[in-house]
Amino acid sequence: MELPSTFEFQGWSIRFAVKKPAAVHAPQGKCVVFVHGTPWSSVVYQPIIEALLARGSYHILVYDLPGYGQSQSYSPDSHQATSAAGFPGDTSVKFQAGALTALLQHVQWDGMNGCPAPAVVAHDIAGAIVLRAHTILGCQFDTMLFMDTNAVLPWGDGFYKLVRSEPATFMKLPASIFEAMVRAVVRSACHDPRVLQNGWEDALTQPWIDSASDGASAGERQRSFVRQIAHADDSDVADMLLRNKYGSVQCEVKIVWGEEDSWIPREKIEQLIEKLQGSVKEQAFIPRAGHLVMLDQPARVAIEVVDWLTRYGTAKSLSKA
Repeated sequence: MELPSTFEFQGWSIRFAVKKPAAVHAPQGKCVVFVHGTPWSSVVYQPIIEALLARGSYHILVYDLPGYGQSQSYSPDSHQATSAAGFPGDTSVKFQAGALTALLQHVQWDGMNGCPAPAVVAHDIAGAIVLRAHTILGCQFDTMLFMDTNAVLPWGDGFYKLVRSEPATFMKLPASIFEAMVRAVVRSACHDPRVLQNGWEDALTQPWIDSASDGASAGERQRSFVRQIAHADDSDVADMLLRNKYGSVQCEVKIVWGEEDSWIPREKIEQLIEKLQGSVKEQAFIPRAGHLVMLDQPARVAIEVVDWLTRYGTAKSLSKA
């Protein structure tokens, strides 16, 4: 995924791209923001984004979260000199919500002063990030699609809880063992691991694997992987739940979930639907798909996304493209 632009935010260099239809005279359609989860990067959305661009009526913002993918460059400043768990640079849900809000303001897609309020696609922990940006920081969205998202507690499986409790131990793993672990994590997210052939496994694991040929210092990417798990603080979600913030969502919501998702069980999705109350207008539970539903069933997911963009929200078009 090519992310040619950079937005500086509290020490992080956030890489992003605004993609427009290739046709010169394409009609101006909805703005769509894609927010990925953990331990992923924007590349997971590539099949969906290509499908939307092929339709020629959507303007797309895609980026890598601070600390992920191409956005791992961090220079401490007066705002963020230290962070939790001894890792430089905050990557928590709370921080990510602030970064998303600031990025939307930067590209003038924040729904304020005549700027468009975008539709947003959120996968995995991005659901919690988007909900916090919307319900606490006042970020405006036209409509939301939550895809295999994790926004209720308890949070994380046994592996994630172990990394959070012993981050220093995982930093000591030899590079070859660490790489094998990351690849196993990625494979576990698919219902059919064969979909990771043809370069997909490498594309998903590459941001976390150090290589002497890419200029990264020893352990830099390993540290990034451990950090994003160590910073996954339950309190950022508990705060929204205790304040019943999910009930204050001000736009229509669609839920997409892979029926074979071993990371986020169906009961958590049903809890989220209940807490979102009447804002959930449609649910799509997709068979033969795991946590990476967009890779297990790319054609079906693309149909669900296009249908959602067609039917929900106010269909506002870009006024300042």
